[in-house]
Amino acid sequence: MALPHTVQKQLIIKRLREKKGKAKLLEIDTIMQELPRWNTGPYGELKKWLREQARKTAVRSKIEHKDFFGVKKEGHKQVILVGCPNVGKSSLITRMSGLQTKVAGYEFTTLKPIPGIVNLNGANFQIVDLPGLVEGASDDVGEGKRFLGIVRTSDGIILMHDLTKPISDVEKMVRELEKAGIERPTIVVGSKIDMEGSRDNFERLRQRFQAYPVIGLSNETGEGHDDLKQEMWKVSGLIRVFPKNEQKPIVLDKGSTVRDFVRAIHTSMVERFKLARVTGPSARFPNQQIGINHELEDTDRVEVIVRK
Repeated sequence: MALPHTVQKQLIIKRLREKKGKAKLLEIDTIMQELPRWNTGPYGELKKWLREQARKTAVRSKIEHKDFFGVKKEGHKQVILVGCPNVGKSSLITRMSGLQTKVAGYEFTTLKPIPGIVNLNGANFQIVDLPGLVEGASDDVGEGKRFLGIVRTSDGIILMHDLTKPISDVEKMVRELEKAGIERPTIVVGSKIDMEGSRDNFERLRQRFQAYPVIGLSNETGEGHDDLKQEMWKVSGLIRVFPKNEQKPIVLDKGSTVRDFVRAIHTSMVERFKLARVTGPSARFPNQQIGINHELEDTDRVEVIVRK
């Protein structure tokens, strides 16, 4: 015999009280199966209330998931800091961007992706401090698949290794990236190079990863930070093009043309474009007259002439 609907609702509230997210949705589904098949009257109202609870739970879970794992891209390029826990990623992003993040000498200080902005040569690079990956991340150990999803959509990777630890640590991270099928421009960074024995370990790291740029740095002394910034610019695929008589460049992707440059100044200028003059690496001589399809190079200086 079915319980009175008022008693049934109190029992349901008690069953759902401590459950959240997927567990709560599963419990609601179980309860719906247990209820009498009546879809009208008090039990119809109870089922309607349960469906509303399921909807709210699903929406809330989606919002919390997005807040925890989502990283909105900003700037010209997004670069992800990848490494085992406690290799110095938070210290690096703090020193490079000025962003104040929690730094401590124990694992898993960073619990969600934390972005910061670094300006290099007039371009804004979004550096994302990703929670430390663990072995098995590509099989979703430690929510690894969701973190690797952020890496997958990035423009580049800084693969960071603690030089006081075995090289096998960073090799594990490389295997996880390979298993996940992720290929991005990558810089390998050996941190804590100021520690005893780290310089010898850095040479071993450089020999092991000859296919990548390898930088040794210290977040304590600042050693290697300028080298890292220069390497980030090299692998970014960006160029700086300067309007005539201006010191601030327009940042474009490598392979961009005068059309892209003009459009970056103002889209309406493209239709009024007459000619341009360029001085710099892409020119055969200073103030060379060029057309709208001319491909530009880094540090070119361009004068644009438009029709009245």
